[in-house]
Amino acid sequence: MKLLHTQENTFSLSNIQNLIEAEGISTLIKNQHLGAGSGEMPHFETWPELWVHNDADYPRAKVILDKILEQQSAPAEAWNCGACGEENDASFEICWQCGSDS
Repeated sequence: MKLLHTQENTFSLSNIQNLIEAEGISTLIKNQHLGAGSGEMPHFETWPELWVHNDADYPRAKVILDKILEQQSAPAEAWNCGACGEENDASFEICWQCGSDS
């Protein structure tokens, strides 16, 4: 078993785990419940860790992880509504002006 990634946010790490397991790679999250020990233990040692069960899967899992982290750090772009032409911030899934999702 090899450590692939550690992150403070369990929710985000679980999402990464799901995406990697969707590619057929078996993983395990350790330290999920150590957050309560923060302060008694060094902070970084309480972060959850994502481990790959099979060492042979590690290189492929690392490539997938790198793509996920790259996408998460890429700035989102504003978009123009196809119905009314209004510019919308990247965080909007529908047009704030007309309610269209195009």
